[in-house]
Amino acid sequence: PSSLVIDAHGAMGAPVSVKTMRRVITKARKHGAAFGCVRDSNHFGIAGYYAMMALDEDMLGIAMTNTAALGVPTFGRQVMFGTNPLAFAAPADKEQAFVLDMATTVVARGKIEVYERRGKELPTGWAVDKQGLTAKNARVLLDEMFQRVGGGILPLGGEGELLSGYKGYGLAVMVDILCAVLCGAPFGADVVDTATSSGRVSHFFGAIRIAAFRDPQEFRRDMDRLLRNLRHSPVAEGAERVYFAGQKEFEHEAQCRELGIPLPRQTYRQLCRIGHAFNVVPPDILEPIPNK
Repeated sequence: PSSLVIDAHGAMGAPVSVKTMRRVITKARKHGAAFGCVRDSNHFGIAGYYAMMALDEDMLGIAMTNTAALGVPTFGRQVMFGTNPLAFAAPADKEQAFVLDMATTVVARGKIEVYERRGKELPTGWAVDKQGLTAKNARVLLDEMFQRVGGGILPLGGEGELLSGYKGYGLAVMVDILCAVLCGAPFGADVVDTATSSGRVSHFFGAIRIAAFRDPQEFRRDMDRLLRNLRHSPVAEGAERVYFAGQKEFEHEAQCRELGIPLPRQTYRQLCRIGHAFNVVPPDILEPIPNK
């Protein structure tokens, strides 16, 4: 068969996701395409990582996950689905790969937490409070979402219909269907974080062998042309560059490999405290180095 379902039994999300994607890729080598679900899992990290596992195999990679309910439907005020990220990766030749990795809400919960730690007011259009009105206080929003009293993050596109928030809403539900409904796992508002445990989430993975459709090298050359055309398209007034999905992240990764990984000091201190509890010596802080 070209499909599989794995029960993680509450294990860590990353290891079981790597194992599942490897098995999906193996099946796709034989069948041309393959798909897999993981249920009763935990946070799996970066969706794009698993989609990118297919690139060196001359395959298109797909990965997505549902999350604890944090998003409100269009015209709603109670959380009914997660941030439900999805990722899609396609190989190129001389250009970097196209890697789309996105939440289906305006922002992920992590962005809200960053604003809470920094004591900053939330931008308009990110979330609504328990009355369904614009939320500004990150700490209050996080508490309201956790307690399920109302309020949540808006779907991709934002509030109402003017900027097509219903499209992000539809994408979030699609992810829930593929990740959870398809394999009989909890979905929507039934995926809940508690004070002692994260919500048990589900994932969906796919791999499509390009050779089942056309010569992979010709595909890569056409991808180069597509991505190069995007990069070289006319730039809007006041902007510097046009990017394609994943390009900024590849460039930032290269910079971090050379200069180190920037972290807020508060985050660094939190990591140090965790490390000390397990006798892990924290790395030294590097002084910021100007960009070359």
